[in-house]
Amino acid sequence: MKGVGVVKRLDWGKTGQSMTEITILLALVAAVAISGLMLTGEGTRDALCRAASAFGSTCGDLFRDDFSNLNNWTIQNGRWQIREGRLCIDGPGRIYRSFDRSDYVIDVSLARLTRGNGYGLFFRDSGGPKFNGYSFQYDPGYGRGAFIIRKWINGNELAVPIARVEAPAGYDWYGSDRTVRLEVRGNTFVASVDGQPVVQARDSSFNQGGIGFRSWDASSACFDDVSVRRP
Repeated sequence: MKGVGVVKRLDWGKTGQSMTEITILLALVAAVAISGLMLTGEGTRDALCRAASAFGSTCGDLFRDDFSNLNNWTIQNGRWQIREGRLCIDGPGRIYRSFDRSDYVIDVSLARLTRGNGYGLFFRDSGGPKFNGYSFQYDPGYGRGAFIIRKWINGNELAVPIARVEAPAGYDWYGSDRTVRLEVRGNTFVASVDGQPVVQARDSSFNQGGIGFRSWDASSACFDDVSVRRP
């Protein structure tokens, strides 16, 4: 009959034909996904990883360190050292790891403050003494104690944090092994301690950079098992 279209159906009884067609369809879906992701500015590897994640695969961490040594880090200042497999500092100091990334999630499986005014975790850190970037700070010395996010320009922190949340009354700042997570996506940064979001900030000044740690004044702190993964 004229004017009547013919719809071709997959014949699941013909295994060879159906598997070939499925493979072609999956390849087309992956190609479209990769092309779309690359148009948003992601590299080829990132695009492949995201496309693979749709099928339950994973590409692993961008960076991981258990602090068996300090080979992956640059010490700008301070007495950083490895103690019993942990990165530790007494007094003021800064240490960083450079790489060019925009969005990522930083996980620190152990962060312990023994004394002093606090420690910080750098992100989107451009590196060097005159760096630009941001830091999340676990800061019992700020007011009555707060979780804050700061911006840094030419190696100097701005006097006013870009975000600040006071800790609950009676919060135990010292002697506890905390987990810290920092999610960096676009212009939005979310810091969590022990699985609970504690402070969020938005800023578009700096769009890529590495990570690092800091301490100040007479603080004493240790860290272990840091990882950076794709968000």
